[in-house]
Amino acid sequence: MSRKTKTNGSSTSLATISDAPPAAQQITRAQANELLKARALELYHVARTERDEHIRAFEAEYGRADRIDHTVLADLQRIQARLAAIAARQQRASTTGGEPKVAKFVDHIGTMIGSISAHLATERALELFAPVQQADYVGWNGGAIGPKGHDDSVLAGYEIVDDPLGAENATPTIDEDGEVCLHTEIEPYEDEPSRGACADCGEEFGVRVASSVDGESGEAVAEEERLADEFARDNAVAVG
Repeated sequence: MSRKTKTNGSSTSLATISDAPPAAQQITRAQANELLKARALELYHVARTERDEHIRAFEAEYGRADRIDHTVLADLQRIQARLAAIAARQQRASTTGGEPKVAKFVDHIGTMIGSISAHLATERALELFAPVQQADYVGWNGGAIGPKGHDDSVLAGYEIVDDPLGAENATPTIDEDGEVCLHTEIEPYEDEPSRGACADCGEEFGVRVASSVDGESGEAVAEEERLADEFARDNAVAVG
């Protein structure tokens, strides 16, 4: 916080200028999870669009790649014919001027392409035409996000708070396969309702229950409704 001196006649007053950044908007963990899932779905569609664009660019340069057709055979035959013509000229000439002999390639062009060029082309094609799996982005169910769909940058500028009647500190976690569990469903233990486990991954959390403090449940519901209204209003303004 900085202080600025302001002089007015013989008296001196101090004006206070706040350097504190504006407070971040509060949203619940459930609302944050909805933003994460929407971003994952967006990334999935972007990946599919990019794949289609790459295929179109490839086929514009090299021809169709969805099947082996006569154009592929024609390309190979033209290469073979050119090499055969060069080999015939070399055979008639008394000297090749240091030019490499190509006769052997006429007979073995198929082997050459199969052992080298086809291998490289296949690797490229496998990567180029690999299907975009929706589960890699949006997960297998509504409680998780795939490893390619997790982008928590959409939460920048928000302050995430616990759901008023839900799990405590249920921050998404990443498993060994890269899948992100959002812990959307926490099942309380029958013998200890204040504790529970995620129905998807089994991780344990504290649970805030309605009967924990008299009157707290009504305040919690009111707070949840207030945050939901603010969240919906801000999203409506952003879309407009």
